[in-house]
Formats: sequence, C-alpha cells, structure tokens
Amino acid sequence: MLKYIVLALIGFGIYIGVTYQDQFSDLTNSRSFEDVRDVYEDVKDQAMDDFSTISDKVEDLQN
Repeated sequence: MLKYIVLALIGFGIYIGVTYQDQFSDLTNSRSFEDVRDVYEDVKDQAMDDFSTISDKVEDLQN
C-alpha cells in the first residue's frame, strides 16, 4: 500500500513539474541563463562553420 502512495506522489510531482515548468523557470530566473546558453551555442556553431569553411579553402589552396 505504501508503495502505491509513493508512486502516486512521484507521478503527481512529475505532473506538476511538467505543467508548471515555465512558471518555475520565471520564479527562479533561470530563463535568462537558458537564453545566454542558446546564444553561446549559436555563436559556437557559427564559429565552427566559419572554421570549417576556412579550412576547406586552405586545403583547396594547398592542392
């Protein structure tokens, strides 16, 4: 019986976490950190694309 109560509480906690995820992010101000991380990943991807383009041009010039 106790096992079912624990499972129900865990399920209820997951439901609350999924349903109110945006409100929790706003309360903890973690959304701004996610925005910074997204910008960082975009810049990193752009830098890797530029690096691969430059390395391709260098290889073409060497041949």
